[in-house]
Amino acid sequence: MQTPPYKPPKELQDILDQQATQRKRTAQLPKRNWIQRNPRAFQLTFITGSLLVLFSRPLYDIFFETSFAAPDSVVFEKRHK
Repeated sequence: MQTPPYKPPKELQDILDQQATQRKRTAQLPKRNWIQRNPRAFQLTFITGSLLVLFSRPLYDIFFETSFAAPDSVVFEKRHK
């Protein structure tokens, strides 16, 4: 003996049919900030910026060193006997 398939009442079936035709909305997620969306880019940017600040003086000295004029060389005079 086989059990008959379940049939919901007419009112419930009408509600189910109406909901099936309506568009379902997806969940609205909160907007994430740039750091959460791009963690790798944030890490690279932050580390690069920090290292540039940390080594700014040596980098400046290497690439933009102003050449100072050499002081006048000491002139040795011969002693006269």
